[in-house]
Amino acid sequence: MGAGWLMTGLTTSPVIVALLQTATSLPAFFLLLPSGALSDILDRRKYLMCGNIGMSVVAIAIAFMTITGLINQWSLLLLTLMLGIGMAMIMPTWQSIIPEVVPRAELGGAIGLNTLGVNVSRAIGPLMAGLIIAHIGTGAVFVCNALSFAFIIFVLARWKRAVPETQLPPERISSAIATGLRYARYSPPLRAAVIRSIGFYFFASVMWSLLPLIARVHLRGNEQLYSWLYSAISLGAVGNVLLLPRWRMIFNDDQLLTVSSVVFAFGMSATALTHNHVVALLALCMCGGAWITVMTCAQTAAQTALPNWVRSRGMALFLTFFMGSLGIGPVVWGSVAQYFSISTAMLAASIGVVVATLYTRRWCISENDNVDHTPSRHWLTPAPKISINHEQGPVMVNVRYEVQAEHIERFLLEVQSLGKARRRDGATFWHIFSDTQNPGTYVEMYVVNNWLDHLRQHERISRHDARIQEGLKELLRRGSEVLVTQFVNSSPTRGRHRN
Repeated sequence: MGAGWLMTGLTTSPVIVALLQTATSLPAFFLLLPSGALSDILDRRKYLMCGNIGMSVVAIAIAFMTITGLINQWSLLLLTLMLGIGMAMIMPTWQSIIPEVVPRAELGGAIGLNTLGVNVSRAIGPLMAGLIIAHIGTGAVFVCNALSFAFIIFVLARWKRAVPETQLPPERISSAIATGLRYARYSPPLRAAVIRSIGFYFFASVMWSLLPLIARVHLRGNEQLYSWLYSAISLGAVGNVLLLPRWRMIFNDDQLLTVSSVVFAFGMSATALTHNHVVALLALCMCGGAWITVMTCAQTAAQTALPNWVRSRGMALFLTFFMGSLGIGPVVWGSVAQYFSISTAMLAASIGVVVATLYTRRWCISENDNVDHTPSRHWLTPAPKISINHEQGPVMVNVRYEVQAEHIERFLLEVQSLGKARRRDGATFWHIFSDTQNPGTYVEMYVVNNWLDHLRQHERISRHDARIQEGLKELLRRGSEVLVTQFVNSSPTRGRHRN
């Protein structure tokens, strides 16, 4: 709140004011995936502590330069960009630790509680900031922000995190990024959460990016009105989070997301068409409630689509597109506001929210609620009779099935789900082959980069995927068993897999 108000005092350009939101959000588009990979590789508690210590240093610099009068529009943008970089480096980790501290059945409530805490702060903070700016100055707001990092670091230092058990060495960052991208490619629920989020947040970003100008120019107000508008959004969010359990008894997440998007568009349109402060406060309160409902539904869908071993990378991908929308959107709506008007930008974005939401309804986010990603540990650790090092590869695994004739069609359909699981867990190639001499005999063949990746597959296989495997066994001929054979590259030098 302080940075937005300070920037409107340094410049009246809508583009530069909107760029403040871009400086906060756009670094995430480039850094979230590497930071998510680091979070999955390193200890998440220590990683969060280092990130917050770095951000506290930048916050102290902003406070010092503002108090001493050294700050200008470009240094404010640069320091805000540095804070955005710090936020991008720790954001996936904050999201991924939620399932570590609550049971899966309470994940939706936990995400709602997390957003409730954020929005209570957003409701109280701007009110306090408005009073501090009016009586002391913007620099005092930045001092309070710098001090707040001490509380975060203190809590992280006291957190006794249970580190997941593994007998394998950590992944290299390049391999971890590739694995995360592969998982997202073969995870329809995660892709659906990403697509639905993009359809909303690109257009809805107009609210945050133009809010200082809505207060100062559109509604002709002062810093107190700006703080009230900010708080109205947060109060709407807090109120709707408390009502979410009741809404979920009536609607599923797909329906909630659609309804909330329409409510947001209505509230933003009302704000664009009025100059009355009370009407604007009520309309933005509706927007805040709709915003937090979409955020909670989309984040819950993304969280439930991910197992712990890839959670930070998966959330990083989700947040990359989320923050990318918040980073690019303000540039668009700031430009529309500068060349046309603030009202025109808000109305155009409102129409876009409705159109995008209706178009993306085909991607459902409610179909993954009961998928159990807990590691099953039902695969026996391979015991090769030859000497194999971890980096040796590629590795080819063949799985032979003898299927009953009446179950062949069902087998071929269900084995495709298993193929997606193999790819998500690390396979770079997968296919099912039929034996031309023995009808009903099939060989599933998949390839991983090296022996270590194959061992990781044994740790990653989930209970949901284990049930798929058990279902395939029920389709086999009586007395037959699944036969698994593993082959490793034996060339003198390790090379790429060739067809």
